[in-house]
Amino acid sequence: MKLRTFRYFFREAGHSLARNGWMSLAAMGTITIALILFGGFYLITTNLQHFGQLALGRIEIRVFLDDSVQNNQGIEEKLAAISGVEKVEFVSKEEGARSLERMLGGGDLFREGENPLPDSFNIHPAAGADVERIALQAQGITGIDEVVYGQNFVKFLNVAVRMVWIAGLGLLFLVVLAVLYIVVNTIQMTVYARRKEIEIMKLVGATDWFVRWPFLLEGILLGLGGAIISAVVLLEGYTFIHNRLREVSAVFTLLTRTEITPYLIGGFFIMGIFFGAWGSLLSVKKYLDV
Repeated sequence: MKLRTFRYFFREAGHSLARNGWMSLAAMGTITIALILFGGFYLITTNLQHFGQLALGRIEIRVFLDDSVQNNQGIEEKLAAISGVEKVEFVSKEEGARSLERMLGGGDLFREGENPLPDSFNIHPAAGADVERIALQAQGITGIDEVVYGQNFVKFLNVAVRMVWIAGLGLLFLVVLAVLYIVVNTIQMTVYARRKEIEIMKLVGATDWFVRWPFLLEGILLGLGGAIISAVVLLEGYTFIHNRLREVSAVFTLLTRTEITPYLIGGFFIMGIFFGAWGSLLSVKKYLDV
């Protein structure tokens, strides 16, 4: 296709946007609102998953040693060598007793020489590590009597994170279908206003794609405009909420703007172009049969 023809298509798309100003604004506004809804679902889903990973990352695995163990250093090296382990801390039976006394409000719980607590290690898993796998591997090391890591809580969190991800994908899919329906109907109104123009072009011999291209480019420009506006609105709103939440809680924080911006902007531009282009193609299709 000649460059001159593409210039004609872009010129026609620009003239159409200018002639149908209010309809174009309505279509862009619909795409903007749709993308904000889409982005909102994305942010909620990813942050819920992030909260689950944070909670898993704060779980410690407690390894209790058998009383017959003499080589604590050797066991510590084996624990540290397990994939996914970030740090291993030795806790002597004396330290364990003092910690238990502090938890129970002070006082000497055991007489001297009667401390029944075993020596132990605290294992700190790395972020995103499989806690259950680490615990099973630790249990298999000779000299370890018991491994405690809140098994039920870990299983619940793993199931919850998976359910949030599945539910989020399902909701996003429904939002895409609903948004596409709304966008197609909105753009169809702008195409309907130009149905006579399409009929004339077809009668003088214009091919279907020659008719489609200006509408396709118009839809893409509307989609890009909606993507830019929705990205600015959602990122500024997200930054405001992120900063306020950080002032309230230092434990569970949202993903930072830097972490979500590339995915959000990339997704918005792809979805904006998709909604605009596909909406235009579907809307103009019924008027091509002259």
